[in-house]
Amino acid sequence: MSSFTWTETQGQFARAIADYSLIDDPARTLRRTVVETGYAEVDGGRLYYETSGEGHALVLIHAGFLDSRMWDAQFQLFSENYRVIRYDVRGFGRSDVARTKFSDYKDLRQLLDHLRVKTASLVGVSNGGRIASDFAVEYPSMVDRLVLVSPGIAGYKSSDPEESKLWEEFENQMKPQEDADREGRAADAVEMDVDAWASAQTPANRERITQIAMDNFHVHVENPWKLQGPPEPRTFQRLSQIRIPTLLIIGDRDVPAQILMVDNVHTHIPGSKKVLIRGADHIVNMSKPDEFDRTVLEFLKQQTQEIRA
Repeated sequence: MSSFTWTETQGQFARAIADYSLIDDPARTLRRTVVETGYAEVDGGRLYYETSGEGHALVLIHAGFLDSRMWDAQFQLFSENYRVIRYDVRGFGRSDVARTKFSDYKDLRQLLDHLRVKTASLVGVSNGGRIASDFAVEYPSMVDRLVLVSPGIAGYKSSDPEESKLWEEFENQMKPQEDADREGRAADAVEMDVDAWASAQTPANRERITQIAMDNFHVHVENPWKLQGPPEPRTFQRLSQIRIPTLLIIGDRDVPAQILMVDNVHTHIPGSKKVLIRGADHIVNMSKPDEFDRTVLEFLKQQTQEIRA
């Protein structure tokens, strides 16, 4: 397993991003600006999706209090070299709220089947990381590269007393949100999420995140996970089965317990790499977009070169 920080490798990534094999010529980019939107039928509902670009499929999966709009910058940039797919997870954005039992990883499988994608690279933030890791252990032949950003992990258990203590402190910090949810004080509840998970954002980004979170406030009341069926055995017990190139990304301004959790997950996935991005919070792709984009593009490019070799 290898581990490195953004600060230690920024020179390497800066050189890589200057390599025009990462970013195509303008003429090709212009031809790829068409965005396809639609709905995919899944068990008991529909998922809203958008695709853009050509080439190998790259799926972007959003965090658990936002929706696919959090990927606006990456959706455009990454589509210069990949067929990028972003979608609203069940219960979020323009996708249907679950009324019967479902599984997010099965939803993703049905979305990829709808789009006739046989193999894809997955990038998931937070709850999106949980979905990506669930999918990787359930459908290993359909994933060739995995990027987990501040991920949740189904069945996760900490063996570190310090991490457990930090999670307990965090839960106590967030308890007032329960009152705000119950009383329908959406702005207060959302502000607590943004303060906790998006503390390093610019004012413009914070406003954007707050708006997306407000649009999805119904998840605080409806609980989109109450009908969720996780993989069995749970993913945390199966992390050692992940044999594809895997990159873990975490910001040094994320929730302290989350940083320790990523360290733990890193030790359980054979050959995984871990990058700590300085000045980034939980929503790394928005708080430090340049560093995030370079890190992910270099990882994908390097793995493609290794596959071809």
